[in-house]
Amino acid sequence: MRILYLTKSFAAKAGVERVLSDKMNWLAENGYEIMFLTYEQGNHSKAFSLHPSIIYKDLDARFFKLSQFSMLKKCVEYFRCRNRFRKNLQLHVDHFKPDVIITTTYQLKLLDLFFKVKTQAKLVIESHVACYKAQKSGDFSRNSLFYYLAKLYDLYFLRQIKKFDILVALTEGDANDWKKYIEKVMIIPDPITFFPSDKELDKKLDTHRIIAVGRLNEQKGFDLLIDAFSKIADLCPEWTVDIFGSGGDKELLKAMIVNNHLENRVFLNSSTSDIYKEYMKSDFLVLSSRYEGYALVLNEAMSCCLPCVAFRCKYGPEDVITDGQNGVLVPDGDVKKLSDYMLWMIEHRKERILMGNAARLSSVSYKKDVIMQEWVGLFSSLINRSLPC
Repeated sequence: MRILYLTKSFAAKAGVERVLSDKMNWLAENGYEIMFLTYEQGNHSKAFSLHPSIIYKDLDARFFKLSQFSMLKKCVEYFRCRNRFRKNLQLHVDHFKPDVIITTTYQLKLLDLFFKVKTQAKLVIESHVACYKAQKSGDFSRNSLFYYLAKLYDLYFLRQIKKFDILVALTEGDANDWKKYIEKVMIIPDPITFFPSDKELDKKLDTHRIIAVGRLNEQKGFDLLIDAFSKIADLCPEWTVDIFGSGGDKELLKAMIVNNHLENRVFLNSSTSDIYKEYMKSDFLVLSSRYEGYALVLNEAMSCCLPCVAFRCKYGPEDVITDGQNGVLVPDGDVKKLSDYMLWMIEHRKERILMGNAARLSSVSYKKDVIMQEWVGLFSSLINRSLPC
């Protein structure tokens, strides 16, 4: 079977990129022919290694460059990019002749072009960002003209969703939201990259370290985490917070750390391709996101015996954490409660370890071989024209 994946770029060492490489590599190792297309990669290096049999190409439709132009030229260049995207995609589809084409909701503004490409392939779209966050209208006040213009924009591109053969969501909540736009929706969570052996985890010692992972942007709520830790820092002087990620909010977060006199307690670390090594040097994870598409870091950390403290945000934490058993769910956005539960986790070592053990057990169902069998079943049903509901 031939499967073609398409996404914007493969340059950031982040969760979506890592999961994408994991899935493609697993399929390639198990006899599938894989073509991987990006369209804005440019000269950036690939974020993660790919199986040697995977065919990789970039469509050279660099929409990110449009911001440098005047409004008139921006419009002209936008349509040139769209045309280049469609033509180059058609060339690769004609050459590779895929049975299945998979893209993501990150490409919402380009979905109409998929139906201008001549192909017999089945079309699958994955949701890696919550449905309500994929819509532009959410960026504007309901009283503004821009809101209504964005709403029209959203309605046009959301109509394209129903033309896909199936949408794959990561969580139940997001799946229910997408069912407003497409009849066939299936839930397949992201797989975890690695499942440490019991022997590796036997070496794990108390480190008095809290870990957080994600892009340094408003979504991930690291400002809320720093605020929460500042409220309890004097009560746990041996403990530190390590945040791993990159992004535009780095300077803002640095300023917060300095203003709260936490320079030797909270550390901003670059993204790493070996995040599991960092999980195994930590005692628990905090997810302070304002919203999520899935929150893969929860399953990754849990596989390393880390309990998790997470906001009950849309969507993901409630699908993974059983409150009080393998972690703790905090009322969404409640910084005071977040600090309280972090302090509880710090002060209750025995319960923390028991939760960590329960977390590891629950993460078994997210192992790569388990999750990828669900994808194999989906591909078979697509080709056999018997879709799951």
